[in-house]
Amino acid sequence: MTDLSSELLESEIILNVSRSLRLVMLVLIIKENILHYTIIKKFKFYKYFLLFAIILFMYLFTDRNFFEGFWIYSKMLFWILGINVLFVYGYKNLFTIKDFIDVIKKVVVVAFVFTILFFITGSLETDYNVAAYLVLFMYPFVLLSTEGYKNNKIIVALSAIAILITLKRGAMIAFALGNLIYYLGNLKNDFSFKKLTTGLLIFVALAFTGLYIFESQKDVKEARFSEEQFDPDNEKAGSGRVGLYTRLYEGWYYSDNHLFGFGNQEDSHRNIGRRIHAHSDIFGFLYNHGIVGIALILILYIKIIKFYFSYRRVDKKNSAIILSLFVILVLVNFYSGMFRATDAIYFFALLPYLQLRRDAIKQSLYINKSA
Repeated sequence: MTDLSSELLESEIILNVSRSLRLVMLVLIIKENILHYTIIKKFKFYKYFLLFAIILFMYLFTDRNFFEGFWIYSKMLFWILGINVLFVYGYKNLFTIKDFIDVIKKVVVVAFVFTILFFITGSLETDYNVAAYLVLFMYPFVLLSTEGYKNNKIIVALSAIAILITLKRGAMIAFALGNLIYYLGNLKNDFSFKKLTTGLLIFVALAFTGLYIFESQKDVKEARFSEEQFDPDNEKAGSGRVGLYTRLYEGWYYSDNHLFGFGNQEDSHRNIGRRIHAHSDIFGFLYNHGIVGIALILILYIKIIKFYFSYRRVDKKNSAIILSLFVILVLVNFYSGMFRATDAIYFFALLPYLQLRRDAIKQSLYINKSA
């Protein structure tokens, strides 16, 4: 509420309220991590994210502005430690997966309302991102709650509109592919003609909604969806991303900093007088942290894939949601960036909650077998 209000009203005061609330929450999250360390150790991704946090903390001392770097690091620490707390609360049955889904649905409604307000007031022309990536990060949980698109269809529709109306290309592509992977995987794991028909109807409805939104914003569509914007040989394609990524890669490749990179946030210091971050976790980590940074991302991918096969053995019906999460993660890592946003807690929360569900199913199967 405060984040989106501060953008809509262009209020520095409300923005500072947001920052203060987040800082208080971070302190409480750190406290909970200390108090419940013995439970957190049961979380299978705990060691990896601890390594992730330690390595990035060490890189802070290479930042030209330590305090600025630490502020950005605190945003990552928010979700890295936050998902540990969600694991603890889920483990102790204080805040279950059902409770978290209820929160997700409320936030989707808030994001949708603000997106409409941005559109009506014309603020969408300058702040066209609004909550597109926030909704995208929550969407794997939305999909999980639908149980194969049977439930929460209104929340799916609100999520789609909140993303599509912004015409944010990256969020739209990840949203579309995330849905497709979930639909095909879910259909394969638990086929029924009703599910096939329901899914097709939803995709047709989303397609027509997207076309209508496209036509209602012709000026934006022509500027951001022209053929040149998708030409990989055009440096200005993708709002300049092709040229930016090419220079970042070449800068790293032709340097002597292959292993450790150039240092924290150095991607934003390449142009004197104008600071532009990589807009990509992949190319940003490559340039700033070298092979070490890319290794961190690849290890995460491997762990998620292994988790998928582990989860699939006990809950094949819902396992496709992990593939959807994986596809969204890879895409956003490549052409946008996720790790520097506190909103990533909504996305990665799927990992602790699905582990708890997997462990509960395994325990139930073990008890039944013993009986």
